[in-house]
Amino acid sequence: MKKHIIIALVALLFVHTACEVETVPFDSVSSEELKGADGLEGVTRGCYSYLKEEYFVKPYHYVPEFGGDNIALSGSTSDRLMNLYNYNRVIDNYHTQRLWQKSYLIIATLNRLIESNEVGVSPEIDQVLGEDHYLRAFLYLTLCNTFGRPYAQNPESNLGVPLKLTTDINDTPARATVKAVYDQIVKDLKTAIDLMSIEKESIYATKEAAEALLSRVYLYMGEYDNARTYANDVIESGRFSLVGTGDLENYFVKTPEENSENIMAIKFVKDKDYEYDGWYSVGSMYASVDGSGWGEMYASESIRNLLDQNTEDARRKFIEPQYLAESDASGEVNPMWYIFTEQVEVGSLEKSYFRTGEVINEDGKWKFFAPSEHLTGEFVETEVVDGETKYFVTWKGEKKYVKVERMMETRQGYPKYYVLKCSKQEGQAQLWSPVISRLGEMYLNRAEAKYHLGDEQGALDDINELRMRAGIPTWTLANLPAGKTVLDVVLDERRMELMFEGHRKFDVFRTGRSLDRHYPGSHDRGADDIVKMTIASTDKAIVEFIPQAEIDSYPGYLEQNP
Repeated sequence: MKKHIIIALVALLFVHTACEVETVPFDSVSSEELKGADGLEGVTRGCYSYLKEEYFVKPYHYVPEFGGDNIALSGSTSDRLMNLYNYNRVIDNYHTQRLWQKSYLIIATLNRLIESNEVGVSPEIDQVLGEDHYLRAFLYLTLCNTFGRPYAQNPESNLGVPLKLTTDINDTPARATVKAVYDQIVKDLKTAIDLMSIEKESIYATKEAAEALLSRVYLYMGEYDNARTYANDVIESGRFSLVGTGDLENYFVKTPEENSENIMAIKFVKDKDYEYDGWYSVGSMYASVDGSGWGEMYASESIRNLLDQNTEDARRKFIEPQYLAESDASGEVNPMWYIFTEQVEVGSLEKSYFRTGEVINEDGKWKFFAPSEHLTGEFVETEVVDGETKYFVTWKGEKKYVKVERMMETRQGYPKYYVLKCSKQEGQAQLWSPVISRLGEMYLNRAEAKYHLGDEQGALDDINELRMRAGIPTWTLANLPAGKTVLDVVLDERRMELMFEGHRKFDVFRTGRSLDRHYPGSHDRGADDIVKMTIASTDKAIVEFIPQAEIDSYPGYLEQNP
């Protein structure tokens, strides 16, 4: 860690134009060259570029999404992402080590920029210094969410990460408490808001970007009045508007600055930021597009069931089932199939398995084409429930409701439900620009804050903005789903709206809820004593180990997570 936090001699000065970056070693740059608008902006843009590096952006996304319940891995892998996915932590996970290293490398550069320039020289210099404070806050929030416990859990005593805020090589801080880290994040973001006055595209930090991130920070801290205030400031700024219903499926196809809803995004440039034909991008795990990508991490049954409550929900188009063609190359008609999920007790665990079978339509009825030994009865049967016709089979003597639909491609028995939120930017198969903040999140932040402040109708009004945009019915206090509270529907809406954008794990545990993974996926593999089908917010495993190599190389003292 010493070489990553303290010395930073391998950091780079970027002389940046719109699409080209030249680099020179950081240790060849004097403090004088870092002063003034040109030097300050050049290095700051280099920091933005560092966020695009595979070794930052992949773990930045993997930790909160692969550790959530929106995804299901269709097999095991030797890649350390498996440890993020199944909550079996290791001290040598190279994904978390890269996140640690890259974050502190950028922080070291930001510290020198902040130290080398004075506030008040010009609006242009103040603007970029504000961007530097924003970026430092963003990185510390990312680090603390990964290596520290949720703020709601004893922030004064639980440890976060070291707060390295100077360029002094003898400054080797121990881990600060979660509260101290959050206090610094708030301080940096408020400084950023005060300094930034120039409107820029959504690929650079702005006053509104800092307000948006501060709204999220206050939400995580449980300071709901402040969370509502800053979300409201962004919404009322008039700078952003929700993408329309018909265009929602193209949200991530556009460049981030073309998108009216984006507040802050990490821009990837077509062709230039596209190594190895996209095979090692984030999107490559979720889908195979135009022959590029592994396509092994699918939308979970849990998130699909939530979205399927309204089949007209425009957000369902971010998930693409890989149906077989109606007929094969010879012209022979492919069969349909039924599919359902069975819960099976295996040792001390209740695991979930997809059950499928081919069916054909014979005389107007769905008939088993390849009956299973567990099925009793020859036909898929129907019944009307609440005015809706449902299909069912008799499986091991019990009625099981099933879907009857076009047969799908599978991998190791898991139907392929591709996720397309991280692919297809500008028509390039696996190009994607991760969004840090967007207007949709501001409505969600404000809704959750309003609920906690006693304004339940106001909370519903905010999520209804997003439900109307999604093309689905709105909620009222009188028509909430059975057994659901206003907070439940607000958090469900947050889950659907922000799925696959790097929020889910943090949202589950910061609200004190448990992660329920009773759905098919390879997170159920392994011995009973290590498999985690349900993860409580108090579980030690929700916090990643600090990479042991960073502890060993640090000149100060770093306490490991329990």
